[in-house]
Amino acid sequence: MLGIPLGLLTANGVEWAMHKYVLHQIGKKRSSFWSFHFHEHHREVRQHGYYDPNYEKFPLGLHAQGKETWSLIASSVLISPLFPVMPFYVGTLWYCALNYYLVHKRSHMDPEWGAANVPWHYDHHMGNNPGANWCVTKPWFDYLMGTREFSGLTPPETNVLGLRTLPKALQKAFAVPVKLKKPLRGAGARTP
Repeated sequence: MLGIPLGLLTANGVEWAMHKYVLHQIGKKRSSFWSFHFHEHHREVRQHGYYDPNYEKFPLGLHAQGKETWSLIASSVLISPLFPVMPFYVGTLWYCALNYYLVHKRSHMDPEWGAANVPWHYDHHMGNNPGANWCVTKPWFDYLMGTREFSGLTPPETNVLGLRTLPKALQKAFAVPVKLKKPLRGAGARTP
């Protein structure tokens, strides 16, 4: 059962690292397979107010969202040999891959839902600093790595776990995000 929290933490860390180092650093090179994210997805989202029309396409195509889907499928297949040894861990990673796709897609198909439910990802795209807020599903590694920045475009989350509410017993254990707020970089940065 320890595999479940370890899987959740691993998935969030991989989500953060892939977004920061692969999709944004390697992906800046137009010749890279990963360039779809930075050059296509970011462009579409900025042009359409966080909405990405590519999510209307069949999810297994050769467009940006198809490449995202194929990458998630390939990752899931690669870890499948570990399932007999670590079923809870691998099962959690499979869940996280599906959840990532569904949350990311819904946030860009319904910008109001995205701003309300994944404000850290909305801030990544619509704020002044696309070099921050690397997490999509939960902001855990953004807080751990100090990369969560508030744009002022969305209400900040009330806890660092990115959950709508926390039981009172846990509220004291987790910092209130706005108390951790660091100033935004760039001209015209807004604060909440």
